[in-house]
Amino acid sequence: MMSWLLATLTALLALFLTHGLRCFLRLRHIPGPTLAAWTDLWMVRSQLTGRMHLVLHDLTKKHGPIARIAPNWVVCGDPSELRRIWAVRSSWTRSWWYRGMRIDPYRDSSFSTIDDNLHTAIRNKLLPGYGGKDVDNLHQLIDEQVKNLTNLIDKHLSENGGSRVIDLAEKIQYFSLDVISSLAFGKAFGYMEADQDKFRYIETTGKTVYILVSTTLIPGVITMLQSPYLKWIIPSVKDMGGIGEVIKLAEEVVAERYGDDRIVKRDMLGSFVAHGLSQKDTEAEALVQIIAGSDTTATAIRSTMLFIITSPQVYIRFRAEIDTAIREGRISSPITNSEAQAFEYLQAVILEGLRLWPPAAALYPKVSNKDEIVCGVHIPAGTNVAWSPWTIMRSKDIFGENAELFCPDRWLGAKKSRRMEQTVMMAFAAGSRWECLGRNIATIELNKVFVELFRRFDFTLADPMNPWKSFNAGLFSQSNLNVHIARRTSPS
Repeated sequence: MMSWLLATLTALLALFLTHGLRCFLRLRHIPGPTLAAWTDLWMVRSQLTGRMHLVLHDLTKKHGPIARIAPNWVVCGDPSELRRIWAVRSSWTRSWWYRGMRIDPYRDSSFSTIDDNLHTAIRNKLLPGYGGKDVDNLHQLIDEQVKNLTNLIDKHLSENGGSRVIDLAEKIQYFSLDVISSLAFGKAFGYMEADQDKFRYIETTGKTVYILVSTTLIPGVITMLQSPYLKWIIPSVKDMGGIGEVIKLAEEVVAERYGDDRIVKRDMLGSFVAHGLSQKDTEAEALVQIIAGSDTTATAIRSTMLFIITSPQVYIRFRAEIDTAIREGRISSPITNSEAQAFEYLQAVILEGLRLWPPAAALYPKVSNKDEIVCGVHIPAGTNVAWSPWTIMRSKDIFGENAELFCPDRWLGAKKSRRMEQTVMMAFAAGSRWECLGRNIATIELNKVFVELFRRFDFTLADPMNPWKSFNAGLFSQSNLNVHIARRTSPS
């Protein structure tokens, strides 16, 4: 018996070592951390630090545009090559990593599927809703939530003599959740009205998402967790506090749109139903909207606010653009999307904010079923090719020697180039078949919210040495953006 057990263990060890050696040898020509060549644990540890975007940036600076980050993973920091990989007619496809993004472990959404045909079919049914064509009063719904945000801040100021230190990260998260829920469900969650983390959703996702994203990096774990044979021992996400409550709410709202007595509305859910999305698929897509749409938009707003507040010249110039438009009667209250598009400096600020802090900083790996050449390097079939957003958005070749600085001026006049804009729009995966469906909605929010905040309030960081806490869990979790806010003395 002992000899049989020993023989079995020896055979398993030999198998493990052989597999490890094979994995090491297939990418041995690509530089990277020594440990990463042998085990996925180096990449998992990097993800758990919340600094993956910075880790990848450091690697590409050290090793060049292609670096090895795991036995079967590389990272690419070349925007031209990534646009080629992501292109609509590219032979590259999504990696198995996306399967780990399932909210329902046993059903795919437009974000989690690795089946190109299924992705295209779902996406075609979602586009009219996301584009706003099937949604009544899309701009008015966003205007209402922008007004609720300024009213919430003003309420806090009224209770404290006209000025107060507020965690702006928290209020902006409330705003983004209320915007996306009002558009998706026809009714806001009411975060700003309650002025608290309803269902403890923000707290729960902040504590769990980074673990979920990390597990997707370990081969075999996702397959095990999503196995129907283990369903009886795997905890249901519906039973989790916070996110479970949102899932149940989504199911209830979606259920109202199906059946003999269904509710018919011209909102995003109504559009999904009208274009033939099944009830289960609609539930999945509604949750993708809430989780992905709210966090990415909130990150874009928070980071850009921080950059403006800490850049005096930008702050003064942006405020002057707003004040001039008010004096000349070129601005409504709230500002319309078309008016905002005519604000040259606002558009420069938005682009620069997206460039310096791209809100979606997960790995988003793609694979090819045949050997490829990327950045002049041989990439064997089946290799996961991730991106390094910080490297791409800070390319000196594209953005100049001051690429590390927040400088909206680079987007003004002849300084702006098509290559610059193409690169920044990679934050939305623009130009690919996986382009962010919510790009139009996010753009409208960004066009409105900065103007409405800076026309009404003055902002000063409470603690410049510790401006915020930011953790990369694939989506950013940000808090403690403590800002001293006061009403503006000049009329607006």
